[in-house]
Amino acid sequence: MKKFEVLEEEATADVAYKAYGESLEEMYSNAALGLFSLITDIKSVDVKQVDLITVEAEDKEALLLDFLNELIYRWDVEKILFSDFSCEISKEGEGLVLKAECKGETFDGERHKVKTEIKAITYFGMKVEKKDGIWETIITPDV
Repeated sequence: MKKFEVLEEEATADVAYKAYGESLEEMYSNAALGLFSLITDIKSVDVKQVDLITVEAEDKEALLLDFLNELIYRWDVEKILFSDFSCEISKEGEGLVLKAECKGETFDGERHKVKTEIKAITYFGMKVEKKDGIWETIITPDV
């Protein structure tokens, strides 16, 4: 099973990608991996730090949007590139809580080349759904 794929044919956006997972948590992890693969060559990102990120939202789409936008914030403000993710999702009250362990390192201009500047993740086309036992979503970043 592929983790993610960049969608070349999306005419409405400069870039879009689809993320997959055998579990909802795996799909969220792969969505984050896909995001950073658009930003840089993730093979060049070493694990030198681990950040714990917690996000709460009312539904699966909002949770994914908030999670990916938090990762973009960490990249924009702290210049942290991530290359490995482990997510746990739980239901709390009326909403959902995502706890993610994100591994990576601070940007190093000598080793990391920025491929795409991403401003934010949008709701455009986003729908988290399970098809034939596999979770999937389309993600459309604002570049």
